[in-house]
Amino acid sequence: MKHDPAAPIEATIDWERSRPGSGGDVLICAINLDRSIERWEAIREQLEASGLPYVRLRAVDGRALDRSLEAKVSHERFEQSNGRKITPGDIGCYLSHTAAWSFLASQPYRMLLIVEDDAVFQPDWTETLQDVLRAYRPGMLMKLSWQRPGLTRDAGAIDDTYRLVQPLTHQACCAAYLIDKFAAQRLLDSAFPIYVPVDHYMESPWETGVAVRSIMPRLARQRGVASTISKQKKFHWSRRWPTLLYRIKAHSLRLWNGYFRTA
Repeated sequence: MKHDPAAPIEATIDWERSRPGSGGDVLICAINLDRSIERWEAIREQLEASGLPYVRLRAVDGRALDRSLEAKVSHERFEQSNGRKITPGDIGCYLSHTAAWSFLASQPYRMLLIVEDDAVFQPDWTETLQDVLRAYRPGMLMKLSWQRPGLTRDAGAIDDTYRLVQPLTHQACCAAYLIDKFAAQRLLDSAFPIYVPVDHYMESPWETGVAVRSIMPRLARQRGVASTISKQKKFHWSRRWPTLLYRIKAHSLRLWNGYFRTA
């Protein structure tokens, strides 16, 4: 089957293990590989306890990729930007998130809370989520989880515990984040070809035009389980100078956007 290199793949929803509801403010979209059964049970328990509507999106398995999907990847640009070869796991993760963004367009919900199956939420997260939704601004990507806080710029209080910040450095991780339909479409508009991991792409407002904000402290973290995205060995340092130039450019643009632009 041929695929349009510029189009996302269609989301495959496991309706039997979903509880979608009939519409409203937010729908949770949990991304989970069919072979990661234990991970699904762990995230499902949290979703059931929340009482919020959710769907299970069957993640794209990098081990069983359709070869025609290779057209969605710029291997040369990925290697220059990352100093390594792209892995099937990188591609599967990226395609899974873009499928979730595309899925939102057809749903009777204002926003999608996208979660990966290794996300672990704080005990009070459903109560805090109501304040988070009030702090959300149209067209924003709001990260509820991050790997490293890095440098940030304060963007206001959410409640007595949590604050909204603008990242000035790459925070990594996309285990839990909120987007609305406008942000999802903007992310899709420039999502292909793939040239960086999906969390790097999401945190590139100069590419996407989508404002990025994060919650401090984080509302969710990643569980300490082995990643399903295997990493390739980095190239020899003599081949990584294009990567250094890309990182300098990305850090500079992130700082520029943080101080001089709204996105």
